[in-house]
Amino acid sequence: MTQPSDPGSPPPFDPAAARTARAVMALTPERVAASLASYGVNVFPTDVRAWEAGTAAPDEHELIGLARTLAVPVERLLGAAPTTLQLVRIRTGLTRAEAGRKVGMSEATWARMERTNCWRADERRTEALVRTFGGLSHRDLVDVSGASDELARLLAAGLAQGRWSAQLSGICEVLGTRRRRISEALDALTAEFPPPAEKPEGEPVLPPGAADRFWGLLGDPAADPFAPGAWRRPPNR
Repeated sequence: MTQPSDPGSPPPFDPAAARTARAVMALTPERVAASLASYGVNVFPTDVRAWEAGTAAPDEHELIGLARTLAVPVERLLGAAPTTLQLVRIRTGLTRAEAGRKVGMSEATWARMERTNCWRADERRTEALVRTFGGLSHRDLVDVSGASDELARLLAAGLAQGRWSAQLSGICEVLGTRRRRISEALDALTAEFPPPAEKPEGEPVLPPGAADRFWGLLGDPAADPFAPGAWRRPPNR
């Protein structure tokens, strides 16, 4: 599930991936710290050791510099899929100002959307987003629009009931995909995740693997910036 991003908090970081990458490059922590200085990152070898031990984490600027020093994609050091607007941007090494320019908006507007993980834009800017951060899937587009939790609740409710009459319209609104295509995927999903024999108490919980399977049944489609999905909603939704 996606959550709003705190601009002041460090991004996710995988210490093991950093240790492995440094070993491949045959660099000492001292050499890494010295190389980071060329990217404007001033740290001590003890900081590098702390990152690799998991007792501290690099901030965004340090993470990008570390990826360049170790000659690996930023994504490899994130330790998490880029399912928020912040992580999608960090993966490419762009600043907020640069990302805003790429999609045709101010840094302040981009920062606001990133802070709330709520991408809201017209077709032209959404197309620019997909083009700038190449390789986005339609699932990624739902994630960076802050709608993955909503989708999970709708899927959980439908699977618990074994029917989709109350959830189909909401799922179509989130994805902006053809109703028939979604309906066929949901019917197949129900066959694989039948409703429980006894109705559970409280809010339904999405079974493990059900969300991944739903997207698989849709064919794991590439992002469609022209689809009228959650990203086309008013900013307060």
